[in-house]
Amino acid sequence: MRNMHKKDGTGKIKSLPNRIFLVGFMGSGKSHWGRIWSEETGIAYYDLDLQIEKAYRISIADIFQKKGEEKFREIERLYLRRFDKKKNFLLACGGGTPCFADNLAWMKNHGIIIYLKATPEQIAQNLKNETSQRPLLKELSAAGLLTFIKSKLKERKVFYEAAHHILLVNKISEESLSLLLPN
Repeated sequence: MRNMHKKDGTGKIKSLPNRIFLVGFMGSGKSHWGRIWSEETGIAYYDLDLQIEKAYRISIADIFQKKGEEKFREIERLYLRRFDKKKNFLLACGGGTPCFADNLAWMKNHGIIIYLKATPEQIAQNLKNETSQRPLLKELSAAGLLTFIKSKLKERKVFYEAAHHILLVNKISEESLSLLLPN
């Protein structure tokens, strides 16, 4: 899978790993950086949650509310597996994607995983105005939000840190993905 090359004459990266999975806690910047790196590299960008919302024509929050988290995780696993047929993409995964079923092993076998690592405080700052749209955060106060994030990060640490690469969000730039490439 490590089919990496430097930039061509147009400034676009000629060849990257066939599949790049961006993982990390909600609010860590997976969608933000995925779009930027897609533009930088010229490869397709997808957001797993948006793929599910488009197919079901309802929000992830509504799926959680109407069908429950367990059913959502089944749907998420199914839609992740649909990327088996795609090549040359960046996929922003949901915060819990690598932590359920055999998703982490599947991603490791099908591409490169990059963990966007943020501190609980950075995540809380990014999410403070989005709690109503995030199913797992709907009922939390500001203090409760930080406690929840710390607890979930501790639970998910083993999954996130199994990634091929770990990028600290406060050090990420447009060039970060290119810097992971061999000389």
